[in-house]
Amino acid sequence: MSANSRRSYHSPLREEQVRLTRDRILDALTELLADRRADDITTRQIAERAGVSQPTVYRYFPDRTALLNGITERINELAAESDGGGYALESIDEIGPRIEWLFATSDTIPVEMRAEALLNADPRRFGDDTQRHTDEMLAVVTAEFPELDERQHIQLTGLLRCLGSSQAWLRMREEFGVPGAEAGPLMRWAVDTLVRAARAGELPQIDVARPEDGDTR
Repeated sequence: MSANSRRSYHSPLREEQVRLTRDRILDALTELLADRRADDITTRQIAERAGVSQPTVYRYFPDRTALLNGITERINELAAESDGGGYALESIDEIGPRIEWLFATSDTIPVEMRAEALLNADPRRFGDDTQRHTDEMLAVVTAEFPELDERQHIQLTGLLRCLGSSQAWLRMREEFGVPGAEAGPLMRWAVDTLVRAARAGELPQIDVARPEDGDTR
């Protein structure tokens, strides 16, 4: 057998073992996040819950960003099994329906979504998909409202992202007892109302006075 043949060989058994180990680690992290903060969870705890060694955890997920990306990838795989997921955002009119679908879908995978919301709450640890979704939304906002300046594009995009975030789903569900199936239509209404106001030129003009360097008031 040539070297090229050896390099191109894939073992289905090995690939299945890799997938199972990865899933066990993500399952362990998700379970631990059910009753504690992400920063309080150690790699040792994840390894013990998953039944693997700490080096194994690091081999699959070298840092917390990798763990977040792993949970997000799992959510995307689960969401792809439902209608409405997996497509790129192309129009601002798609945002409301997308959020309604997302909130309802999140109810079907609450453990994973809660873990993703908690891990992704820290801007220093935003996952790759979070940034991609933000970039997509900023692009459609910019295209829809060329008359707005760059700062207004960012403000509007940030507001839309907050309305459709996993943190908004989690807060509605756990603080107010409003599941995604109810919160989704409310968020869609809020987004559609905001978009109509923006199209009518009704966004507030905010003149923010920036403090001088050294002024902390």
